[in-house]
Amino acid sequence: MSAPVSQQSRFGVARQAAVSMVSGGAVVAVLTMANASWEVVAIIVLVTLVVSLILGLVKIVVPDESEHKRDLVLEYFRYRERQAKQRERRAELRKRRRRQRKGVDLQEQRNRATGDDHPLP
Repeated sequence: MSAPVSQQSRFGVARQAAVSMVSGGAVVAVLTMANASWEVVAIIVLVTLVVSLILGLVKIVVPDESEHKRDLVLEYFRYRERQAKQRERRAELRKRRRRQRKGVDLQEQRNRATGDDHPLP
């Protein structure tokens, strides 16, 4: 059973959303007074909405307790390290395959040059 959500944390999220919407409105007002085109205003509004949504999602996903945040960050770094190792392995495999193909190609060229083709039946 999870602990009940405190009143303070719910109001904190609402306050952040309100601040982002008010600041977005202020930016739109400034752009309108500066006689900016509607495309610029629309782009700014969309960017403000996307940033607000991303910040809200991060606030939801990232836990409040510092120990859990630390565990989340450490797991992220472990994930990145595993991905880097996999990229290195794949690059090494590609290099080996290229070397093998080059070796086969060189051998075929030598066989053609010396006339050691497969005889016809």
